[in-house]
Amino acid sequence: MLGYEDPELLRMRGNDLQILEYFKIKKGNLAPLTNWLVRLMEADDHAIRQSRLHSALAALDRCKIFYTTNYDDFLERALTLAGRQAQPITAERDMGFGSDAVQVVKFHGDFNSPENMVVSEAHYYDRMRLDGPMDLKLRSDLLGRAVVFIGYSFRDTNIAYLFRTVNAMFSMLPNSFSGKRAYIVFHNPSDFEFSLFNQRNIQIIPTFGNDRSTATSEILEDMAS
Repeated sequence: MLGYEDPELLRMRGNDLQILEYFKIKKGNLAPLTNWLVRLMEADDHAIRQSRLHSALAALDRCKIFYTTNYDDFLERALTLAGRQAQPITAERDMGFGSDAVQVVKFHGDFNSPENMVVSEAHYYDRMRLDGPMDLKLRSDLLGRAVVFIGYSFRDTNIAYLFRTVNAMFSMLPNSFSGKRAYIVFHNPSDFEFSLFNQRNIQIIPTFGNDRSTATSEILEDMAS
């Protein structure tokens, strides 16, 4: 889309977020990228039903709030196909919903609300201020609940910063067990991950093997049973 025959030439000059910022500058907006992603991430209901991971998430009937940084609608569709009412939330205007609805909070926006999508470097820096309606909702939702992170690592600066925020918030609460209300499902962890997450009072739920998706699905299925 940017006219480079070898994408690695751009990677030599900047990271992914900077490249996306460059894309926005050159194209004027991110619409061409968003349209391409929509076409790339199409899936019919049969494919959603066949996804063991999405089925396992939908089966967590005691979980009424899901936060995701994905832009697609696979999770809310999986919930609907499982007979659960799903309410996608991308902005403050979406926060009025029925008590029976499962909230799917699109923390980085989604394809239906491109104006709220967090994609480029500037978007991430704005999000890291953690002072908008979605961030205030997150802080509120953490009260009285445990949080389980799935599919994240310290490679995402935005999420690493969120780990610190969760830890700081839980450590100030009474009866918070020094913050041990935050967990992360992590595949093939080493001492590196155990040390970093433990330092933030996030307990690792380890999975092992060559197939990360299958191993994560098994953990979720155990949680639902």
